[in-house]
Amino acid sequence: PFETLHFNGKQVIANHDVSYVQSLSVLKMLHQREQQYKNIKHRGTLLAMGAPLYQSVAINTNNERLRDSLKQRGIDKWQNLPGSLQEINNLEQLFKYDSVRIYKQNAATEATLQKLNKQGILAKYRYLVFSSHGFLNSQIPELSAIVLGQVNNPAGIDGYVTASEWAAYNLKSDLMVLSACQTGEGKFISGEGVMGLPYALYVAGNKNTLFTLWSISDQVTAEFVTSFFSKLKAGIEQIKALAATKREFIKKGGRYSNPKYWAAFVLYGN
Repeated sequence: PFETLHFNGKQVIANHDVSYVQSLSVLKMLHQREQQYKNIKHRGTLLAMGAPLYQSVAINTNNERLRDSLKQRGIDKWQNLPGSLQEINNLEQLFKYDSVRIYKQNAATEATLQKLNKQGILAKYRYLVFSSHGFLNSQIPELSAIVLGQVNNPAGIDGYVTASEWAAYNLKSDLMVLSACQTGEGKFISGEGVMGLPYALYVAGNKNTLFTLWSISDQVTAEFVTSFFSKLKAGIEQIKALAATKREFIKKGGRYSNPKYWAAFVLYGN
């Protein structure tokens, strides 16, 4: 992340707000989308889904390429995320007087997500948050996925919402936050930059996306995302809110000041 580089004796984040964009062509389209979304009326504030139930259930998917890819990485099951539940509860409390929808634990499933999309509900919210495990495949970006509930899924649903599947969803969000490990990485395609989940979500209709670049503590993530959204709620712009949260962590000292905990979060957008 550029924020960690040093310039004139200080890290870039000390004096600069930083965001990323896949390419100049995407930047142009983001500006156009921003103007379009300003005219949308009666949007809800937040739809959040997180703390899915995994309970060490063995991987079960009919997607052979995904299954093989998971096995190659030595992944045979997912552990529950206590910090993810805290994060969702924090957001629910923070926005308790706003128009929100919260889906956690047994409701944080791909089946629920598909139903919300089919009903057009996903397209009615300004902020979307998914707090869960994430899976990265840099060699085959379309297999990168958000991992939702793995317990009691109906036939045909495996809980892996891959980049190739996200492109078929209908979103009208100003910001999607994916507080899952390694969701922001992808494959470099000449002329279009990083591909994978960031671009798939743009194709689906999302504008800006906050990702993580590496595995991080789910407890620290809960604190970071809560602080970030408290600033958005106060009316601070997304890029400035993210930079302020990173500076806040650095100022706390101790482990919080370590880039391991704050530099993983990057914003794709403008």
